[in-house]
Amino acid sequence: MKKILIVAPYCSLPSEPYFNRFLYLAQQMTGLYEVTLVTSKFRHFDKAHRVDVGFSTFRICLIDEPGYKSNVSFKRLISHRVFINGFKSWLSENFDFDLVYSAYPLIETNVILGKLKKEKNFKLVVDVQDVWPESISSAIPLVDYISPQYLPFSSKANKAYASADGLVAVSKTYMDRARVANKHALSEVVYIGSDFELIRNAVPKIKDNAKFLLVYIGTLSYSYDVETIVRAVNALVADGYPIEFHIFGGGGFEANLKRVAKDGVVFHGFMNIREVYSFMKGCDVAVNCLSSAAKQSVTNKLSDFMSVGIPILNSQRNEEVLELLQGKDHENYISGDIKDATDKILSMYNRRLELNFKPDIRFDREVEYKKIFKLVEEMLRK
Repeated sequence: MKKILIVAPYCSLPSEPYFNRFLYLAQQMTGLYEVTLVTSKFRHFDKAHRVDVGFSTFRICLIDEPGYKSNVSFKRLISHRVFINGFKSWLSENFDFDLVYSAYPLIETNVILGKLKKEKNFKLVVDVQDVWPESISSAIPLVDYISPQYLPFSSKANKAYASADGLVAVSKTYMDRARVANKHALSEVVYIGSDFELIRNAVPKIKDNAKFLLVYIGTLSYSYDVETIVRAVNALVADGYPIEFHIFGGGGFEANLKRVAKDGVVFHGFMNIREVYSFMKGCDVAVNCLSSAAKQSVTNKLSDFMSVGIPILNSQRNEEVLELLQGKDHENYISGDIKDATDKILSMYNRRLELNFKPDIRFDREVEYKKIFKLVEEMLRK
């Protein structure tokens, strides 16, 4: 039986509540291949250390990492360095694989694997989840004015992309970046997607037709323009409109948002995705609110919104996202502009009876992920 190593530093595990593409792939590939998943002892999503991996049908290896509190910090760089050193040691003692399926980022893990290929003669598939270092401009806006090739680590990023035999990316935007450095690899764009069966089976929350419900799911951080929507809803509720904004998730900006929020804004924290889907089915509009500097393209939250088929209030200006929204009931507002957000929410409120729900089958994970399995099979045949 062929042996596959999946390298995913930010992966969630079976005992944890969040979907992760790499965990899903490991679960689906088990039985067809002998699968090993390598990730960190530190959980990026809630900044905690793991004590239990949960039951799995494949091998899970955890690499030590001290962790960090802020996503943009020197402590994070130090933490990743410890992980990388541990990863190198683990590879030197454990490597016996026919194919490695590796998440990007981290950059360094992929550079290491690219060098190891020359010695061990395995196939490498790199799955692009983010375009670091370009995405740093969402936290440091001045970087946005620097050409990508002059950014720190750009040459390393190019090495990471160039070493791949196969490229997978969560959006066309990210694939285009990777192919600048590697035009010869087999490639597939596969959105994060959602579990359509889970969505179909989720019992819709009973809708209160007297209220107009907005919903946001995901991280509360510098990359997301949630405060603008909170302030817009505050203003509309103060003017007597029966509008509520429901927020699922958490992050570093949560405390500040709670200080800003007034009546009409409800914080739910983290919930089981089935419950979130049920709630979304009873809402009128989903909020895809990214800050103007954010470099994300097709995010997890957008995948869920498109899969449920809920109308979208959107601030993203990414070309690919705007193309995906064509023909879908949505309004675009200017990130950071409270008045514009208020006007667009009011516009959707005024036509609430006409808003159209329509799931987008391009985000059906069960169908779309077959492209990844096919690419892996093809790699192993070569």
